[in-house]
Amino acid sequence: MKLNDIVASMSGYLTEQTIVDFIMFSKAFDDTRYSVLKTKAIDKVSIALLAAAKNGELFYDVVQWGEESSVASKATFSRRKDFLVNLSVIQEESVKTPFGRPKIRLKLNEPKLKEYFGVP
Repeated sequence: MKLNDIVASMSGYLTEQTIVDFIMFSKAFDDTRYSVLKTKAIDKVSIALLAAAKNGELFYDVVQWGEESSVASKATFSRRKDFLVNLSVIQEESVKTPFGRPKIRLKLNEPKLKEYFGVP
């Protein structure tokens, strides 16, 4: 899926600022020094999670967008989230809902992001 198609599919699921940050992170990680990581860790799913975490989006909303847009499966999003949480780049915050299970709000740890990846 091309970057333009991914960005267009985000509208209605994620905030405008998250979409802007997704584009910014995509351009930052497009640098050749990240080419080794692209197949293992830093792909469009990881970049979407980083942008969502920067803006405090719910993990549920990111997964809904990803599955309905055929970007990746729920399992892929969970694996990428767990990878970023284990690096302490993303933190999880439980959000109680009036019905159903609590949701997870993603929070970005910007100092760790800069430390590990050099991305501002």
